[in-house]
Amino acid sequence: MKFYGRDVEYSKINSYWSQVKKGVSKILVIYGRRRIGKTRLALEAVQEFPHLYFFVTRKKITSLLQDWTMQIKAEIEGVYGDFRRMEDLLLFLFEYSRKNPVVVIFDEFQNFSFLNPEVYSIFQKVFDRQKDNSSLLFIFSGSTYSLIEKIFKASKEPLFGRASEFINLSYLSIANQAEFMDDEGIPAQKEKILLFSIFDGVPKYWEELASYNEKLFSSRLKKIFLQREWIWEEGENILKEEFGRDYASYFSILSAIAKGRRILSEIEQFTGIKEASVYLKKLETDYRLIERRLPVTDISKSTSRKGRYYLKDNFIAFWFAFIEPYRYLKEIGQAELAVAKIFSELDRYLGRKLEDMAIRWIIEENPLQISFTGIGGYWDRKGEVEIDVMLLDDDRKKAYLFEVKSDKTKLTGKVLEKLRIKATKIQEIAAYKTSLGYIYPEENSLKIQLIE
Repeated sequence: MKFYGRDVEYSKINSYWSQVKKGVSKILVIYGRRRIGKTRLALEAVQEFPHLYFFVTRKKITSLLQDWTMQIKAEIEGVYGDFRRMEDLLLFLFEYSRKNPVVVIFDEFQNFSFLNPEVYSIFQKVFDRQKDNSSLLFIFSGSTYSLIEKIFKASKEPLFGRASEFINLSYLSIANQAEFMDDEGIPAQKEKILLFSIFDGVPKYWEELASYNEKLFSSRLKKIFLQREWIWEEGENILKEEFGRDYASYFSILSAIAKGRRILSEIEQFTGIKEASVYLKKLETDYRLIERRLPVTDISKSTSRKGRYYLKDNFIAFWFAFIEPYRYLKEIGQAELAVAKIFSELDRYLGRKLEDMAIRWIIEENPLQISFTGIGGYWDRKGEVEIDVMLLDDDRKKAYLFEVKSDKTKLTGKVLEKLRIKATKIQEIAAYKTSLGYIYPEENSLKIQLIE
């Protein structure tokens, strides 16, 4: 599949290669959720440079060294004998780089934590002694947020402070998603909303879609459900890899949020987990799977009582809301019935995700070319006043309030009047000049329109 986006990250890798060639070794860390394209990015960026690629599987270090020895012998002439210790391998790479600048990629670097954590100390010792007067660019990639953060950012860990750059790889942009759909001959905006809402900007999922020739995303999705096993297990597998022994409690909490439990008391009641706040904090800060959203007008972030919890990853949200509840049907041979039930409930989910898509689109492209210092939704404590999308320009005391609809025909004068009344009830913007507008999908794009 075509390589989409990643221009900024691509340039960073090239920049570090230019530095390394001058005789100083560097460490660059790429991390992000599974399937996000870390390996593809690294290999695309270094394809024209001398490079070695080592995948860290969860087997004995001795077996890995045997595999990597064979790779090195196949790619570098004049290498004899075997590397029996990690230190020997690293010393060879540094020595080789003094005359032959090289990129060395260790993929799923965090797996050393399960094999032998002492490897990190070996990397640290050798790197500190050999980094000067050598030309080696290490690229360490990993898909477990918590472990990568611990390995490189925890002050007591051996590799703390050694990385020159962290690339936290996120979803491909709305523009990239539209480009992919156009390339696939699926230009309709409704289908693009489906892509965003379910697979978002995760390239590996796009590859699955691209393997089919149907003219509609929805048709391809149905075939994935009926012909691919991975989609039924994907959410659970991602969480098991991240959480390990604590998997069950986190699973329950994420399921609760996906099913619309937004505040602490609702989550604790749904899951039966007391002190769920401890898990929520880790899910937000360590694992980055959820976010606590506040009304865009709320400046007291830490003490606000208006916070609502949401899953950050659209696929995980979709998996918990639709796939996980119907997996039992798949297990008893009723996959077609499960898929029918999923699609029968999809519209309400897409309506909520359209608001998220609109916010992301405005942040990325600013289609109205207006200044804003804050963007998000708005709600009051009683839930009586809610705004789909609000932009604030605190410097100029301006506020822009938008109603988001998936059907343009529902954006009537009555809707505008309700929006106008809501605006008058928001005390936080009483001193602001307010503008009202609509956001809705057109034939092959989103449309944002200021009405007054």
